[in-house]
Amino acid sequence: MAYLYVDDSKHHTFGFSLAAFVICDTDPTEYITSVFQKLGYDPEEFEYKSSAKMVGDRRFQDLREALKSFIGTQCKIAVCVVDGDKRLGPASLSLLSFALSHPKLEGQSHKVFFDEGLFRSAKYATIMAEKDATLGCCELHFEQDSRLHLGIQLADIVAHTCSTMLLETLGHVTKKVTLNRPGDSVYHGLEVELGFEMWAGIRYAFLAKNKQNPKDDFDLANVDVYPWGLFIDDSVSEQISNAAMERFGENYLGCIH
Repeated sequence: MAYLYVDDSKHHTFGFSLAAFVICDTDPTEYITSVFQKLGYDPEEFEYKSSAKMVGDRRFQDLREALKSFIGTQCKIAVCVVDGDKRLGPASLSLLSFALSHPKLEGQSHKVFFDEGLFRSAKYATIMAEKDATLGCCELHFEQDSRLHLGIQLADIVAHTCSTMLLETLGHVTKKVTLNRPGDSVYHGLEVELGFEMWAGIRYAFLAKNKQNPKDDFDLANVDVYPWGLFIDDSVSEQISNAAMERFGENYLGCIH
């Protein structure tokens, strides 16, 4: 059994919204609670939000890094992209259906927790889900409070991260950051694109499979994320669709030094 959590990031100005799944082998609540408490946050009162300002707040930055490290090393992730936000719920169900055919999830029962606002109502979400027989192995929980199901806060991080990566691919983000990697003689102090820094931290987490017929050594270092870890809704423009496929359709796992 896996525990799956879903949250979204909306970017209407740029023509898309994105929903992200975080897939955990076990319930991550105990770990997240311990990280909150270690850094002085009350898990019953505090909620991690990627939209919160963290400039100059070392404690909040440490929290973000701890949660991102957990995602990057202990979880799998998948994303779907839609136009606007009205299709976020149905698209997330379609993504779930594809993800369930991946060897990591196939033939098992799972618990899935969707954040509030992805569907017009929990009743509507249930009706939509019942139309897809492949979802019958899942215990689906719609309109959930992220303060009660802390895994949704992990999905918030992934949705924000992947949205920023897509915005960069579209040319809307050009920010660079200086890497703080004291133990890495190659990257410590190096200025890189924000999207690269974000990708490097989660690249091993994308739900993917090895290419069936790799052409060369470079191809061997790439895995296919689509269709298990990426769903692109028909509502998006060709520009967004192409950018999403370019950014997430396959993933390079080779050496980046």
